[in-house]
Amino acid sequence: MEGMTRLEKILACIDVRTQVGLEVGPLFNPIVTRDMGQIYYIDHATTAELQVKYAHDPNVDIHKIVDVDYVWGKETLPELVGKNTPFDYLVASHVVEHVPDFIGWLQEIHAVLKVGGILSLIIPDKRYCFDYDRQPTQVADVVEAFLLHSRKPSPRQVFEHFTSAVTYDGNIVWDSSTLVDSQKLQRIHSPQDAWELAQRSLFTDQYIDAHCWVFTPQFFFDLLRSLIQMNLLGFKVEQFYETTGCEFYVSLKTLDLQKMSVSDRQSLQLASLPSHFEATDSPPLIPLPSCETHLTPQQIQKLQRKTDNQANKIQRLTLRLEEAQQQINTLQNSRSWKITAPLRWIQQQAFKPQHKA
Repeated sequence: MEGMTRLEKILACIDVRTQVGLEVGPLFNPIVTRDMGQIYYIDHATTAELQVKYAHDPNVDIHKIVDVDYVWGKETLPELVGKNTPFDYLVASHVVEHVPDFIGWLQEIHAVLKVGGILSLIIPDKRYCFDYDRQPTQVADVVEAFLLHSRKPSPRQVFEHFTSAVTYDGNIVWDSSTLVDSQKLQRIHSPQDAWELAQRSLFTDQYIDAHCWVFTPQFFFDLLRSLIQMNLLGFKVEQFYETTGCEFYVSLKTLDLQKMSVSDRQSLQLASLPSHFEATDSPPLIPLPSCETHLTPQQIQKLQRKTDNQANKIQRLTLRLEEAQQQINTLQNSRSWKITAPLRWIQQQAFKPQHKA
């Protein structure tokens, strides 16, 4: 595997010359260009909308933004592509971490690929990018998003994304060989910024883009294992390449859900998962408070999860309190409230307890 280029890893299980494919989120730098083979482009907005969105972004050449064939948002992928299915492959670079519903997203892609079709994913490794301080994705969060049919990032995901994002030596990504000095990490956004964006996500229809999920290779395959055991995954792992730079590569192959029994499919899927990782792929998730601490990583995760749940409850209650206070202020400033003030005073006097002498 040494010496393989990024493109070779992405297309290891794909023949773009003879196959028909989809690419999600190509923007101005597609992996598969139209002169390489028959390819259709999917994004969250039209070409014109993307040009407006990135007009002032120095990192994007808006004149090279591709012609978007399908806008994937409120409609499902099968609804979008319609009679053009099935496709041979779908490529998504740094996309899966953005999708609000991880399981639903995979299932929509499965529905438009041929049996034996390939989903090629390029995934950022949280240890080598601005997600460094975040906890890896938990199965419970993925399941909740699927049950809720989430079509945009939740307020919690938006808040966590913006409040946790960091730079290291001024960079938002760095090489996997970098030994990170935590003293050099700096927050990109203020807590107030994150709070305001989370509220906007909750109270408006605006789509606030965020990393909904964060992974290392170990946690990604742990998640797939859980989905297999719940019979929620229609793929097996066809190819995997370890983290290079800030990203790792996974190719998933579509399985026939009709012709295989659940037990046979699960056995095949579980056997396809990489059997082990290097010890360096599983560092402590958060720094231990002191040398006297003897908590296991699992216990730390559990405590962190409880803390996150409490913070989420406080956030929801705070929002409800603010809404109620706004309603009260509006009511008290209204004309009808002022006019009926004498009537309320009379009622209060009538129901006051009478004290005996």
